Order: sequence, then structure tokens, then C-alpha cells
Amino acid sequence: MKLTRLALLTLLSCGVMASAQTVQFGAHGGVNQPIGDLNREVDGRLGFTLGGHVAFYYGDGHELRPYVDVTLYNGGWHPVNTTFSKSNVTAISGGADYLYYLENRPQGLYLTMGLGLQNWTVSPENAPNRTKTSLGIAAGAGYRMTRNLSAEGRFLLGQFQSNGGQAVALQGMVSYRF
Repeated sequence: MKLTRLALLTLLSCGVMASAQTVQFGAHGGVNQPIGDLNREVDGRLGFTLGGHVAFYYGDGHELRPYVDVTLYNGGWHPVNTTFSKSNVTAISGGADYLYYLENRPQGLYLTMGLGLQNWTVSPENAPNRTKTSLGIAAGAGYRMTRNLSAEGRFLLGQFQSNGGQAVALQGMVSYRF
């Protein structure tokens, strides 16, 4: 049964890739401003994201962008009970974003939304590491200046720990396609 599902998924993936008008590989990087629970965990420090993606453009402004990336928050010192502690938070993510170009061609202003799987690791200085795998969602807008260069702003939502640790962030990202 699992082999049948894997074969169907492989055929579906091949069909999705084959129907694209253009395929481009790229790299992306950016900064994340944490909000809420994540902000408290890392003492308001910015996070940095680095990753890669493949863009499948299907025409009429529609694009699918599978990605993998790593985000690192090097937390600052904050009070825990009567002492101060430092937490580093890392997320390894994989998923896909849907982009819609408002000019019906892969240029100019676009809207994006995405879904992914995130593996979070919280590494406090004076306690054992905690890990959590969760679903993540993203939404935002961007502008593709040239065939190779674009910039976007996104709202990210996930969960970095089991007991209510919401991973909310605003992300500014730059993407370069080869």
C-alpha cells in the first residue's frame, strides 16, 4: 500500500514538473522579526534564514516554489526564575509556496502563500534541548525586479514548542534565481 502511494505521488510530481513552462533554481536569504512567544524565547533578537528553492512557472501568473531553508535565532539573555538564561532557536523547514504575479507574467508585484513542515529545536543554555515538528503557514507579497532578483515580505506562523509556543514572525527575504 505504501509503495502504491509513493508511486502515485512520484507520478503526480513528475506531471506537475513537466507541465511547467519554465523551471528555475534559486537561493534565498532574509531576516525574521519574532513576535509573541518566539520573541520572548529569543529576547527580541532577529533571526536569519538561508535556503534554496525551485520555481515552476505555469503561465498566466501562476508559479509553484518548493523550498528548503534553515532559520537561526541566536537569543539574548532573559530572566528565567531567579537567574538569566540564553536560548538559541533553530528551524529546518521544507514546503512549497504558491505565487501569483499580478501582471500575468513572472515579473513585477506578486502575492504568495505557502505551507510547510518545520522542525524546531530550542537550545537553552542551562537545560536540555527541546524539539517540535509542526506545520507552518506563510503569506505575503513581493516584487520581482529582474528575471533573477526579487524581494518579498511575509507573515510566518508555526509552533516551536508543545506547550503553546507560537512561532510568529515577520520575514523580509531576497531571492536570486540562476
